[in-house]
Amino acid sequence: YDVVAAIVDAVEKPVTVKMRIGWDENHIYAVENAQAVERAGGKAVAVHGRTRVQMYEGKADWNIIKQVKEAVNIPVIGNGDVKTPQDAKRMLEETGVDGVMIGRAALGNPWMIYRTVRYLETGELIPEPTVREKIEVCLLHLDRLIALKGEHIAVKEMRKHAAWYLKGVRGNAKI
Repeated sequence: YDVVAAIVDAVEKPVTVKMRIGWDENHIYAVENAQAVERAGGKAVAVHGRTRVQMYEGKADWNIIKQVKEAVNIPVIGNGDVKTPQDAKRMLEETGVDGVMIGRAALGNPWMIYRTVRYLETGELIPEPTVREKIEVCLLHLDRLIALKGEHIAVKEMRKHAAWYLKGVRGNAKI
């Protein structure tokens, strides 16, 4: 509470907080923490449905995200296990959250955002990009990174991005 309240008092922009549901399965404080954020003047809270101990392993607990949504009046954004546009819709329906935060599913897959928005707005599920499209956008990403940071740094940074773009593509280990 104190940290959020101090930041709210110190800035003129809306303050939001992203948090996990708790430290471990024995210390789940998402509801209490979200209520404290709201009392402190926070304007929204994003809740990742896993504990700190879980990191990115195991299943996100959307039920706790739902409990947070039911306990506060500020917008709640759900996060965790949103790997497809259908997952985003299901999270909205099952938890009642105001928004969905897509995390790792968008790494090397910027199409995930557009496909999800389109699916939520129209019900149309746009196909996954082709291998050629993935490679073309990966190269565009590299070009823009070079323009931003210079070739030496860009090439080093692009290694992880290229691996994400090419995840699931046959023969990607050779690249």
